[in-house]
Amino acid sequence: MDQVDPIYVSVKEAARILGLSTWSLYQKLDKQVIESRYDGRKRLVVVTSLREYAAALPTTAAEAS
Repeated sequence: MDQVDPIYVSVKEAARILGLSTWSLYQKLDKQVIESRYDGRKRLVVVTSLREYAAALPTTAAEAS
């Protein structure tokens, strides 16, 4: 059986994937730096948004300044 890539992940899983605390991730979600959706009361993080965020991070400390 083929494995299906997830469309959404939980906030906890998204924080783990990015190596951030859940608090830091919630800040980025609240500022709409990373996209999320709601399923009832549960907040889900859009996986493609995680990839876009990670790809846009600077590669050197000089770029981050």
